[in-house]
Amino acid sequence: MLSDRDRLLLAPHLVSLRAAQKELAAARLSFEAAAQGLTESAGSTDWRDRVLGGLFSADDGRTQRFRQSREAHKTAGKALAEAEAKYAKYAERIDGLLDPLLFRDDPGYRARAEAVGVCDKALSACEKLRWQISSTLKLSESREDEMARQQRTELLQEMRRQVPGLRRTIERAAQAVGESPPPVGHGPAMRQPRELRVQLEAAIREIGRWRDDAEQVRVAALRAAHESL
Repeated sequence: MLSDRDRLLLAPHLVSLRAAQKELAAARLSFEAAAQGLTESAGSTDWRDRVLGGLFSADDGRTQRFRQSREAHKTAGKALAEAEAKYAKYAERIDGLLDPLLFRDDPGYRARAEAVGVCDKALSACEKLRWQISSTLKLSESREDEMARQQRTELLQEMRRQVPGLRRTIERAAQAVGESPPPVGHGPAMRQPRELRVQLEAAIREIGRWRDDAEQVRVAALRAAHESL
């Protein structure tokens, strides 16, 4: 529940957001009307009007209407892009102000934000171990000497050291988003670095999807909070 002080802090930014929202709605209507006008104008032209700009056209008035409709559509498209950018700027500003307030006061929002955070942590841990495996394999597999064998031995030791904690990190992310954790470090993967790397790559894709979905839900909650202010 936002306090009176919170609402006072948000008020001037909310005024700007509402104004940008109205401008965006008007720009969308103008763009739709211009697109409809261009479609109707193009329907009454032939290829000379559209490709040659009316050169050798049988109807100069028709060509002029097409040119005007095309220019109006271009202008409306530019105005729409500017309105979208302006709205996004104010929406992001309100997001930045609302986020810590909702995190403090709204358990549901806090859970959404924390889900994004634990997915980020799991992604980072998977990517770090994948990089270690790839780097070591690149250095050691091109030759067969004592140093290469030592590098592979140390890699297996590092995998055994990191994987249990990594599994727990992945499980926490899975629990936060209501998914099943992907297998990491199961089967021959703990003996074969290449197998573990394949599992990590699959996990990175899966956790990345969780993270994107969780972030969409978090942002949707923020934008819904805009409307309730």
